[in-house]
Amino acid sequence: MWERKNEMKASITFGGITAAPGTKASGWAPVLDTDYKLPVTVINGAREGKSVLLTSAIHGCEYPSIEAVFRIAENIDPQELCGQLIVINPVNVDGFLKRTPYIVPQDGKNLNRLFPGNPAGTLGDKIAYVLTEEYQKRVDFHIDTHGGDIPEKQLSYVYYPGVSEDARALALSEEAAAYVLYADFVIKSRATNHAYNYAAICGVPSVELELGDCASWDESEVNLYLENIYNLLRYLRLLPGEARKRERDVLYITRGEYLDADADGRWYACVGREDKVRRGQKLGEIRDLFGRTLREYYAEFDGVVLMVVAALAVKKGDPIIAYGC
Repeated sequence: MWERKNEMKASITFGGITAAPGTKASGWAPVLDTDYKLPVTVINGAREGKSVLLTSAIHGCEYPSIEAVFRIAENIDPQELCGQLIVINPVNVDGFLKRTPYIVPQDGKNLNRLFPGNPAGTLGDKIAYVLTEEYQKRVDFHIDTHGGDIPEKQLSYVYYPGVSEDARALALSEEAAAYVLYADFVIKSRATNHAYNYAAICGVPSVELELGDCASWDESEVNLYLENIYNLLRYLRLLPGEARKRERDVLYITRGEYLDADADGRWYACVGREDKVRRGQKLGEIRDLFGRTLREYYAEFDGVVLMVVAALAVKKGDPIIAYGC
């Protein structure tokens, strides 16, 4: 369990934005040699404690998480905070404003597949690089928030990283996952190029939260997200009060399969969200615009469907279905 310090502390600066102890400051932080800027809020608590990075809208249309993180940045009182909370939301500003699923509109890349980034790459690569070098590596924990993008029907889950040479980062990530109160599944991920995964590779414990689907949002979903995040901040000892461990039963997933479209065309799913599937069962197919079947997809193992794209149209490289066991 995290321990909290109580000493007074100095001003802190992230992305050129400085907050004195017991204050918050917001502004636009530059991304290398581009015109792109990240909206950053730095909340510097009145007493010492852990530093936590809270991000949302790496994918710009996952609205319950985005609205919840807006409210946290706006409403947390730095006088009640022990430690530092650095909020970046929306990370993918143009994806959010242009209502573009999955990608950074300027380069067409999925930002959550680009970590640790590349300072000599395109905009998405540079954003990932800055998040890694200027933010993740300077904090004690990273909470990244997501949800179902525009075409995705999905369940609620929390990911924790399963790949890192830092055993402590993995152990604390797994422990933190138990304090996400509202999740149907807890998933151990072996990816390495997502934001939260790469944080763990850098030795920074992390989790990714997923709640909501198909780019819809309402107050009930936002409130569930707020409860999850506030409870994690209590677990990390940034906020007063005792954190609660999740009491409801969830399914732990240690093997996941995430399928992307192999071609542009029409997507026909044969299964639905939360369906149980058997090895060899057909999951869906892509047809061209004349009705010819381009590709069929079959389950490689028994499992449960975590996410399925509800849209008819798909582009090559877009997610179409995810299942796990």
